[in-house]
Amino acid sequence: MRNIKFSIIWVMAVVFCLISLPVFGVQNMIVADPMYIGVGARPLGMGKAYVAVAEDGDTVFTNPAGLGRIKAPKLTSMYTSLLNDVNYIVIGGAYPQSKNSSIGIGAVISSVSDIGLYDNNGTNLGSANWGSSVFFLSYGVDVVNSNLQLGGSLKYYSQGGSGTSTIESASAAGVGFDIGAIYAVSEKLSLGVSAQNPVGTKLTSNNGVENTVPSLIKIGAAYRTTIFTDKNLTLAGDVDIAQDRPTTSHIGAEYGLTPNVTIRAGLDQNPMPGGELQNNPTLGLGLMVSGIEFNYAYHPYGAIAEDSTHYFSLSYVGEKQLEEVFGIVIDEPNDKDIIYSDRVTVSGSIEGVKSVKSITVDGLAVSLNEDGSFNTTVPVSNVGKKLIQIEALKDDGEKVVASRRVLRLVSFSDVSPSYWAKRPIEGSSTVGLVQGYPDGTFKPERLLSRAELATLLVRAKGIEVTERAKSNVFKDVKPGHWAAPYIKEAVAMGLVQGYPDGSFKPNANISKAEAITVLSRYDKIPMERVVQKPYRDVNTDNWAAKYIQAAKNAGILSYVKGDMLGVKQDVSRAEAIEMMSKTSMAGRLIKELFSWDKGFKLKSKEPTVKASIEQYGGEINE
Repeated sequence: MRNIKFSIIWVMAVVFCLISLPVFGVQNMIVADPMYIGVGARPLGMGKAYVAVAEDGDTVFTNPAGLGRIKAPKLTSMYTSLLNDVNYIVIGGAYPQSKNSSIGIGAVISSVSDIGLYDNNGTNLGSANWGSSVFFLSYGVDVVNSNLQLGGSLKYYSQGGSGTSTIESASAAGVGFDIGAIYAVSEKLSLGVSAQNPVGTKLTSNNGVENTVPSLIKIGAAYRTTIFTDKNLTLAGDVDIAQDRPTTSHIGAEYGLTPNVTIRAGLDQNPMPGGELQNNPTLGLGLMVSGIEFNYAYHPYGAIAEDSTHYFSLSYVGEKQLEEVFGIVIDEPNDKDIIYSDRVTVSGSIEGVKSVKSITVDGLAVSLNEDGSFNTTVPVSNVGKKLIQIEALKDDGEKVVASRRVLRLVSFSDVSPSYWAKRPIEGSSTVGLVQGYPDGTFKPERLLSRAELATLLVRAKGIEVTERAKSNVFKDVKPGHWAAPYIKEAVAMGLVQGYPDGSFKPNANISKAEAITVLSRYDKIPMERVVQKPYRDVNTDNWAAKYIQAAKNAGILSYVKGDMLGVKQDVSRAEAIEMMSKTSMAGRLIKELFSWDKGFKLKSKEPTVKASIEQYGGEINE
């Protein structure tokens, strides 16, 4: 009897098993994917660690998401002869469909011919041929403003042979698909995933037998950097998760000796019959001439010492130096700059200057110098946040946009850069909680008056007082007093009180004990029984002890160093602003001011820097 079944199994073993594929019995209805051998001498030289690197014609086969990176036509081809019997050919290409998407086609073809057929007695029955192919139609897209590429491939599998009717009846075909994604975590680090035949691809033969190409999930990462000033280095690693097969890993490196010479090395891990894993080192070389790339890979297979396979690829990748990079480089200001002036210098340059039609800064046209640089001044009329936007437009209509966030703060001539309360004073002034004096000073060491405290509390609540008082608020606060409407509102809100004799004493100073008590009530801080002195000069039976203890616990007194509060001392404007900035409401306003994550698309509505003396708490004659 003719042993046709044995012959078919032998052919499949030659094509797949001897190149480190696991042996799957015919009875298991599983066939090997010819793609498992590897596609492209560049990926093979890197130990097949390529799922996050994918960027040339080989991406059609390795990860279709890489097509979203293609900006110019790419072609690739590869040939090798396995065991000098199995011909293995790869050919493919990619073509940009739009500025952020590409299509690709490809084919992987393996074949063996003149296979001798013998019966059980060793009689020659002739010869047979067998081949396995897969054809690709792929598409990839770069998702706008997301650092993400997505892609997919539709695949057509075909396998078959000739020589006997039994072999011919085993010919089969089927349709499968791949999907992939690449995400750029940063300019140097990328993550990739490719699901090949994620639901399994069924091949139905002429005799009605249904076989399955198993699924393979590849997950990888690639890190690109520059060493020795101008030498490009890529490190990559993949993990393969396959159906009915142990999980394997792949690592590889690619180093550019020169712009036209690249060396590669890797470690390709393959499963062996019995579940063992085999580690195969790989080497590779790439040469670039006029946009044509020649790649070579050396891949030994440890299970068969004499089978050290050489892979050769010839690809068209295009002249990299001819690819135009269109972008904006901003020299100043830096992003997240804090400024104090009402104008800011914006300077930088344009990459791809030959194609730039116009450039605007904050909507105003700016002239471009011959070397592609620009320099202009942008007004910053209001204090607070400002988004400076630069737009460059190419002749073909493509636009690139860059921006810088700046924060203009109110400044005072008597608040030095090293002053201990500089940040809360500038922050509180910028959001409108407190104001300085018409001469540009803040007088931080000046003692705080009761009128100023009432004004500060009302403003911190976000209440805008516009109407003047129509009658005496207190006997010593006439309708024309600069703080009369604020004092009236503060009393109505229960924030401050007058004296039993009907006076308010607006110009009297505030002690620390009084200021802390008012702020604790204002912030509605929970009170607790005082069991020990909050400070060495504050006894537990002090009338303000519970308010001081609560304020200390809430962090309002974090500026106090040491164990002495100075409870009987009058509070200065700087101290009052420091304590106010730690309250929940005022603290929120200041925190939002210094937050760089929001508020840069709207124009600032902060107050102007200067106003009349009455608005600043200056003393006037009654």
